[in-house]
Amino acid sequence: MSFLNLTFVGSGDAFSSGGRLQSALLLETAQGGLLLDCGATLLAGLQRCKLDTSQIDAIAVSHLHGDHFGGIPFLLLDALFVQKRTKPLAIIGPQGLENRVRELCHSLYPGALDQPFPFAVNYHQLDFKQKSVQSFFTLQAFPARHGQHSAGCSLRIELAGRTLAYSGDTAWTPHLLSLARATDLFICECCSYTPSGPAHLDYQTLSQHLGELETARIILTHTGPTMDHNRQHIDLEIAHDGLQLKL
Repeated sequence: MSFLNLTFVGSGDAFSSGGRLQSALLLETAQGGLLLDCGATLLAGLQRCKLDTSQIDAIAVSHLHGDHFGGIPFLLLDALFVQKRTKPLAIIGPQGLENRVRELCHSLYPGALDQPFPFAVNYHQLDFKQKSVQSFFTLQAFPARHGQHSAGCSLRIELAGRTLAYSGDTAWTPHLLSLARATDLFICECCSYTPSGPAHLDYQTLSQHLGELETARIILTHTGPTMDHNRQHIDLEIAHDGLQLKL
């Protein structure tokens, strides 16, 4: 039987504004669980939601900033020593992901994560030119605009008969129109209420393009203080830690 559950394990920004945890969204299907981004606060978020790392079969990373991939060493540590994991784990993301994860693991826990794991960790690099077809889902990457030093991407996900879009971190770009077109849900970062720089999306800019976004539903995430201060002026849904949806 086909089902798709979405849990916002973490819906905050890099600064944990409003006490929110860093980016991590778990998509659960009958075939497996896909984690979109893996912020450093992942384990706390999973425990609050009564979930654990054994429910994650794959991780898709939008870009290599700590609040989006910094939780991977902790996930691996938990998988090794708490869950006693044996099933494979796929980690999918932009160029350089595998080396950055290995470097981070060694920096945080020298030696502890250098040993061979009792489960396979399979890395896959995203390509803007072709879809990444995995065991129970398909990913398509779109270029994101997130500063000069981040090879970021937005993700279009097909799984369990649904199509979802996830912006990752990005300023407005026309690529978002293609990303969100004909989707059941567009999960869109909205760091601030007014324009705050060239690396993130804000509510006022997004509002100017709402008529162009051909999606059934939009939920905002990765929100900061100015979004909290202007809640009464915001018409779109805003995620919070622990929000669970059946799609």
